Amino acid sequence: HIPRGAVCYISPYVMHHQASSFPEPARFRPERWVNDFEKSLPRYTYFPFGGGPRICIGNSFAMMEARLVLAMLASAGSYALQPGARIEMDPLITLRPKHGVPVTVKLRQPALSLQPA
Repeated sequence: HIPRGAVCYISPYVMHHQASSFPEPARFRPERWVNDFEKSLPRYTYFPFGGGPRICIGNSFAMMEARLVLAMLASAGSYALQPGARIEMDPLITLRPKHGVPVTVKLRQPALSLQPA
């Protein structure tokens, strides 16, 4: 029972780490998203941009932009987490790495310019 006038918060991080919907939720498994995995989830199980009438109006643009940036970065080189690096979460309005993500970058030849034209 939730009393009238109570303020409730829903944590996307907690929802997106439910083992019942996301097997091995703490593991980095990008392959879990192939074959329309998201469409198999119950409604509002996965909501990185909110949901309902207040869903982020920029969600489609953000997903398109993320795909383009990832494709550019992946084609530019290979990346490895630096030995001994630890990623610590910084839960603010969005979840982010507290001290960045220290990686070693090995550019492909010829190097792709990631500078704006």
